[in-house]
Amino acid sequence: MGQEPVMQEVEPEPYPNRIDPNILAEQKNGIIVQPVVSSKIEGGRIQLSPNNLQKLGLGQGMLIAWEDPLTRSNGSARIDQAQINDNQIRISQDTKEDTNIQSDQIVLFSTEPPIQKTESLILEVDSRPGLEGYCLVSPRTQHSLSLQKDDVIAFEDELTGAMGAGKVDISETISDNVVVIDSEILEASGIGSFEVEVSKNRRQIIPLQSVSLGISPISGENMWEIVSTARQNIGQLKEWLSKYIIFKGIKLRWKAVNIACSILSCVPDLTGDVLAEITPNSALTLSPQGLIPFNAILILDISRSMMARDVLVTNIAPAIEGIKAAMESREIQEFLKKFKEGVNIPRRISAAFAAVLFLSEKVGRGFGEKVSVIRFADESQILPFGGSFYMDSASGKKGVLEDAARMIVDRIGNAYGQATNMGSAMIKAKTVLDEFNQMNPDQPTMIVLLTDGVPTDGDAFFKAIQQFAENPNVVIYIVGLGNPDDELMNRAAQLCGGEYFKPDDAGELLVWYSKRARDLSVKLKATKH
Repeated sequence: MGQEPVMQEVEPEPYPNRIDPNILAEQKNGIIVQPVVSSKIEGGRIQLSPNNLQKLGLGQGMLIAWEDPLTRSNGSARIDQAQINDNQIRISQDTKEDTNIQSDQIVLFSTEPPIQKTESLILEVDSRPGLEGYCLVSPRTQHSLSLQKDDVIAFEDELTGAMGAGKVDISETISDNVVVIDSEILEASGIGSFEVEVSKNRRQIIPLQSVSLGISPISGENMWEIVSTARQNIGQLKEWLSKYIIFKGIKLRWKAVNIACSILSCVPDLTGDVLAEITPNSALTLSPQGLIPFNAILILDISRSMMARDVLVTNIAPAIEGIKAAMESREIQEFLKKFKEGVNIPRRISAAFAAVLFLSEKVGRGFGEKVSVIRFADESQILPFGGSFYMDSASGKKGVLEDAARMIVDRIGNAYGQATNMGSAMIKAKTVLDEFNQMNPDQPTMIVLLTDGVPTDGDAFFKAIQQFAENPNVVIYIVGLGNPDDELMNRAAQLCGGEYFKPDDAGELLVWYSKRARDLSVKLKATKH
């Protein structure tokens, strides 16, 4: 019998569905690359070269897919752009195993339309608290608008014209048709629509020279505590504000320290749709948005030079009429006759009128604020108010204001000395401040120094200023008549949260004093020397 033929076993095809990589690339409109495993790649991410991203119409953070021509298995991951060879894709070992990559060549392709560059997009609005001035967009939106992290985007409600702006960050969890806006910015912008037009800001962001901030507590009623907190944390305040793009009408809340603030005014102004930013060089003025009772110490120079007759009387009719109506004594009426329109009066006379007007304004407020007056030349004296070192603006005693005014007219308007011992005056002010603090520990005090000269007692003045500068409950304003040391006075006022003011005439002087009696603002310059 013949032998039956031996049947050879046929090896099964390991990849029965294999496909030529070139055919697969043509089908998928993709590119062929070599997978390279790297221990530095996270799972769920891959690295591609910029050229390959451009070929596929994709960008950083977007999704990409691939197929193995041998196993026909598929995978996808987020893209990280990297400087690698155009014929490679870098992946993690987990990604290679999880997506069953066996071939030394795979085909990459996009599962979404290529990026179309555009100037603006209509996106749905979502808001989120705690973004500190940022807006979030998807990677596709990023590449469509040619954005980078920290670029500025503007968004506008096409129905109302309301607009806002913020720095941008990229989030892979955000839908392509959505922009997430910091809830503070969205509320401040006044946008109420469900959609906004979003565009990359291509105009220069204006650095603000100075900003007046309206300050109030988010919760509670202690207004001065909030101002004092902001003053003591000026560096952190500016750092926080610098995260926001400033636009007209913006209001912000620094919840960590219970501060709500708004832009009252700024230089340059925010006319139209100007966008700006607060920098370390921006000067801030903290203006309480509510009534703050504060005590005051008026320090008045009566040195011989204060007799110079060079203060022009102009635009003071309202102040004259107000004092006339409030005080009927012969001494005050005679004093007011010195102020004739167009006439130059002595500096000491204008200083006395300013002090009287300040006291009158304090009495009109009726908050029980205390005002002390110190005169200085060769020596310093705290002027007496009856049996006290201060006038209580709410004492209720008949004639208190008029008695105080007569005393000031006599002891300021009709007195003079030789020297300008400012240091001595500031030391006296410190003793008054200590007494005020014992009576009202948490109540702030404004010190107003009026002078026309330079200190004649060495460095005692500036040493006292440095001590006051350490007290967050003290603000010092300085008024200069004649030819004082402008640089020194400006520096001293800045150190203590106030300003140095040089009026051109009696009208400006009186308006300034009247405003100071009602307004305690803190001015914070960019740097302290």
